[in-house]
Amino acid sequence: MVARRHHFLPQCYLKGFSRPKKRGKTHQVVVFDRDGKSFTSNILNIAVEQDFNRVEIDGHAPDVFEQIMAAFEGELGPALNRVLQARNLRNAEDRTILFNFLGLIAIRNPRFRETFREFNEQVLNQMMNLVTADKDRWQAQQKKMRERGYITSDSKHVSHEEMRDFVRRKEYRIELNTGFHIASELKGFDAILPTLFKRKWVSLTPPADSSGFITSDHPVCLMFSDPKMRGKFYGPGHGVAGTEIIFPVGRRLAVVGAFELEEDEIELTEENVARVNGAVVAYAERQVYAHDTEFTYSRRDNEKPRRGAELVNDLLFRRARGS
Repeated sequence: MVARRHHFLPQCYLKGFSRPKKRGKTHQVVVFDRDGKSFTSNILNIAVEQDFNRVEIDGHAPDVFEQIMAAFEGELGPALNRVLQARNLRNAEDRTILFNFLGLIAIRNPRFRETFREFNEQVLNQMMNLVTADKDRWQAQQKKMRERGYITSDSKHVSHEEMRDFVRRKEYRIELNTGFHIASELKGFDAILPTLFKRKWVSLTPPADSSGFITSDHPVCLMFSDPKMRGKFYGPGHGVAGTEIIFPVGRRLAVVGAFELEEDEIELTEENVARVNGAVVAYAERQVYAHDTEFTYSRRDNEKPRRGAELVNDLLFRRARGS
């Protein structure tokens, strides 16, 4: 049977923020949801979507791409363990695997897919408006559809008035098949990956008595380095100077990458751990994942760090992203 539940964040990554249960056979995290709920969950049941990697390609099984990703995760898991144990990116091979992983999840996630779908829907809505702008244009379009076999003798006739009204009411939703998403994502990945290697990376570790870093369902936090640039009408890009990426690798390690940095390894104060966690919270799409409720986070400069247990009641977090 072909598995249909696909993780867009692999369990080998989520494990780095978890607590082992049943002699290490299962792993759990505390989940904070933007709808105001907090609960403990097995990592098997989070960051997962049905058919996220399913493709329909003649001559191939629907899970062929899922199997490709599983093979990559077979290399990723041990590499993550070594990086977390070393708490740095000095090993070139492990660094390469980590950057490939970072590039994949930066662009292969539900948020990116919905943004891409919405963009295509806007374009197609404009095309539909043009096609139905007048009766002659609609009839010419119908003729082309008949010639190409999209309209047959059995097809229901749709008048110009009916189609124009349908387009105006926008009572439809444009969907893109998963194969189209994956093909577009892989092209984007090819563009992103070289920029990750060009950035300089600083390894960040928390104090020994800290609960450490947290992660989310969108853990690649790409932002402008200058806080004054944040919130502009245009967003940061992976290849743009003056930007930084904050990425929690595990509970005891996070990394920050920018073109203007020098490679380094730094033990943070708890206040700076809270700032890193605050960025993770802000960039979460729907959920934050943590080892426990004792982590700290801060959302604003000069804000006193808050305890993770407060997050579920934090109105800034509960407010829908982008609202």
